[in-house]
Amino acid sequence: MPKFDMGAAWDDSMTLLRSHTTLTGAIAAVFFFLPALAVSWFGPTPMEPADGATFEQMMATLRDSAQQAVPYQLLISVIAAVGGVGILRLWLSRSSTSVGDALVFALKLIPTMIGVQLLLGLALGLATLLLLMPGIAAAGSAIGALLLFVGICALIGVCAFFWGRIAVVSPIIADRTVFNPVAAIQESLRLTKGNGWRIFFFLFLVTVVIVVVAAILGGVIAAVAGTTEGVGRLLIGVVEGGVAAVGGLVSVAIAAATYRQLAIRGTGDVFA
Repeated sequence: MPKFDMGAAWDDSMTLLRSHTTLTGAIAAVFFFLPALAVSWFGPTPMEPADGATFEQMMATLRDSAQQAVPYQLLISVIAAVGGVGILRLWLSRSSTSVGDALVFALKLIPTMIGVQLLLGLALGLATLLLLMPGIAAAGSAIGALLLFVGICALIGVCAFFWGRIAVVSPIIADRTVFNPVAAIQESLRLTKGNGWRIFFFLFLVTVVIVVVAAILGGVIAAVAGTTEGVGRLLIGVVEGGVAAVGGLVSVAIAAATYRQLAIRGTGDVFA
């Protein structure tokens, strides 16, 4: 199995980002930037633990904050998935495709994308249960703590590996019009065979850069304007939306470039 070339994938990602710039930028603004901006401005404010809170109280506050954010994040994910598949359709199509056709195509595949997320969520839940249950069952003892630590490390490793293995699911759906979520996942596993860790490190490095840039920008805005209601929250919303748009567009380009490299090597397809 040929090895995945990170340098070539990055170069191809930049080539894709420079193609259809106006069209993909407009889609990213509507499907990545605006939803993130709307949730930041009008969604729930993250809860902060009270001064002097115990560890249990801090964890409870974080849990409640996460729970209230889940519906909004799910909505953003679905909207972003539609925009992402639309952009992928423009980039991977072997014939001329309009923005309208690409977005209509993406809308038709919403059930498929939701199905993929449900299957991956189910697999993650099962892996979490199998790997952490021994440590949880033996909680309160040294062996239980050791088992829980080992289980957490194993879970992180499994998630990292399969992050690389399922990286091209969306491009497969967009390029081959795959409506069956199981078939899309299986094809991604086939194309990425032998390259899971290489793809993971590539995605991880890019993600770290995006997260660091977002943290720096957010920190500067928070220090200058604060995080409470008013100008501070408005500016933070703009930053979050901008990071979501740029990061989402780069992530889609990387997924497309990875797919193009693996698909060409695997099947001899020639992309426009």
